[in-house]
Amino acid sequence: MVNIRTAATILPVLALLASCASMNRDQCTAANWYAIGLEDGARGAGLERLGEHRRACAEYHIAPDAERYMQGRAEGLKSFCTYERGFSEGRSGHNYTGACPPNLAGNFSVGYQRGRDLYEYNSRLAQIQEEIRRTKAALTAGIPDPRARAREAQRLEDLSREAEQLEEQIARLPAR
Repeated sequence: MVNIRTAATILPVLALLASCASMNRDQCTAANWYAIGLEDGARGAGLERLGEHRRACAEYHIAPDAERYMQGRAEGLKSFCTYERGFSEGRSGHNYTGACPPNLAGNFSVGYQRGRDLYEYNSRLAQIQEEIRRTKAALTAGIPDPRARAREAQRLEDLSREAEQLEEQIARLPAR
């Protein structure tokens, strides 16, 4: 009985781990390492991605062509490491892994930081708007203690002011 439970717990975990392999046998056998590097670079994948491919293909006794992979990745990074992509990545809240080489990192980093600022302002604004909603609901429901009611009214005023300031910061933040 214990063995069945253990197997029922371990098998899904093993299946999940097996599905995490970056490549299967057919992909390793027919690999165009330049194209794989190009795709990984265009997605901003770090160098550790080649190690993942190496481990996945080692199971089938196939070694990646690291030189062709690196050539493709370098070309792919040119399309990833732009101001626009950095802004998009930051605005989406994605973490930057430092994949861009020094000669391309500057514009990406500036865009990423502006996008990240926008993401953080919007996230904070959403939190404040939720707090405003809850505070208004509490005030509408009625707070019997006049001091507590006054504190909640002041809190609502402070939150509203902070929301206005964030909206102004968001409006001033340039996309370029």
